[in-house]
Amino acid sequence: KEQTYQLELEKTAYQDALTGIGNRSAFTKEMQTYGENPEAACIVADVNNLKLCNDRYGHKAGDKFIADAADCICRGFEKLGKCYRIGGDEFLVLIPGITENLFQSMIRSMLVDMAKSSVHLALGSVWVDDCTGKVEKSLSEADARMYERKVAMKCERKEE
Repeated sequence: KEQTYQLELEKTAYQDALTGIGNRSAFTKEMQTYGENPEAACIVADVNNLKLCNDRYGHKAGDKFIADAADCICRGFEKLGKCYRIGGDEFLVLIPGITENLFQSMIRSMLVDMAKSSVHLALGSVWVDDCTGKVEKSLSEADARMYERKVAMKCERKEE
């Protein structure tokens, strides 16, 4: 019983209850042990229109929106990397040991999947040939690219 209880506590501590993927605590723990990875990539994603969804359809619909976004983000990458929900509608994926060509191909696939679904995300992605000691810098760069994309998407909607 005690071992089961311990496992349940650990699951609660490191797994996002809504999506089933890693949470911010899991990501922080991973960063403490993140070793040397010659080639690596990261994606930072933010769900678009979550507030609008919550306001129009309620928080249950917003939760489904977040869960669908997690599924879209992680579907292509969960076997290669680790997916995390690091905030209300923010996600992060770390993918060690991936080539740039494979990473770009997977990003294109994700964008095609998003176009066919109700999930709309602003993505920021970075691939580096030597991630050793550069994880935080890569994450920061991906985050900046995600915010640039989010602003661009708002401008595109205003022009329509």
